Amino acid sequence: MMIVAIATWYFTSNHDSRGNFSLLRGVWWSFRYNLGTLALGSFILALVWSIRVLFEYMQKKMTSFSNSSAVKCLVNCIRCILACCHRFIKFLNKNAYIQCALSGDNFCTSAMAAFALALKNAGSFVITNGVGSLIGFLGKVTISVLNTVIGYLLVEFIMLDKDALESPVIPCIVIFILSYIMANQVMSVYQMTSLTILQCLYADVDICNQKGLDVYESKWRPKEMEEVVNMLKKK
Repeated sequence: MMIVAIATWYFTSNHDSRGNFSLLRGVWWSFRYNLGTLALGSFILALVWSIRVLFEYMQKKMTSFSNSSAVKCLVNCIRCILACCHRFIKFLNKNAYIQCALSGDNFCTSAMAAFALALKNAGSFVITNGVGSLIGFLGKVTISVLNTVIGYLLVEFIMLDKDALESPVIPCIVIFILSYIMANQVMSVYQMTSLTILQCLYADVDICNQKGLDVYESKWRPKEMEEVVNMLKKK
């Protein structure tokens, strides 16, 4: 939904007019054209997660029979491989969904194209994901801490029946957990937005190269992207 809205905004914008940003279009496209793609990506992710859960169950059974260093080393290696595989599938899923919104291809074709694009521009994708993750983490912590502080002040100074509550610690913990969960959902939108715009930019660059247009002087992209394009030009 968000991916379609951002992609259509990017490719319908230019230096003189704003693009079309519609979340409803994203909902319609998801159910009308890309429901199978979403289902397949979710299934693959759930399958990898299920394998990790099954391995943790087997690991407990294995360590109950043997506590040797070799077994522990093997278990840790397999756990690390499965964790890396899970993170890779999550990253590939996001990029495949974005590529599907841009090209309209099926999941496998979009995943291969997205992987090739990320591999071709690995530096930019690593920086974008790193900065996005850092900002997302700081945003989640900031929101959670501020809400917890506000909740503490409300409990300590505004709550009418203070005798009904022995300590504000438990309410503050609940406020922090709920705030972190909600902030995680909000900041994930920011991370997906940054990744979608980056992939739209490189798709735009590829289109310009195919048509023989000047990549850096194109007027058929959002004017907010000029600074990013100038940074690429300096490279």
